[in-house]
Amino acid sequence: MNLFVSNIDYKISEDELRKIFEQYGEVKSVKILMDLETKKSKGYGFVLMADSYGGQKATIRLNRRKLNGRPLSVVEARPKPGEEPKKTRKLRPRRKRTQKDED
Repeated sequence: MNLFVSNIDYKISEDELRKIFEQYGEVKSVKILMDLETKKSKGYGFVLMADSYGGQKATIRLNRRKLNGRPLSVVEARPKPGEEPKKTRKLRPRRKRTQKDED
């Protein structure tokens, strides 16, 4: 699950952000966007979690959590324009068996 993280403190490194998100599941990659001219953080980036469970858990626990005095904003990233979103299979609850089904 790809997460968009904004309002990151400018002093936070990618390694520090990775350690924070690893508490909620396996992290595949972390990317904080940098200004090309100043080489300083823009204050937002992306965290790719290994599975959606870890991503949802991180979103719930870290959204609005203060980090160095700034509340993080963590949401699921939207797909790039022109890129089709991955189709996820939605599971339905199992149907309960009745005496009639067993005959």
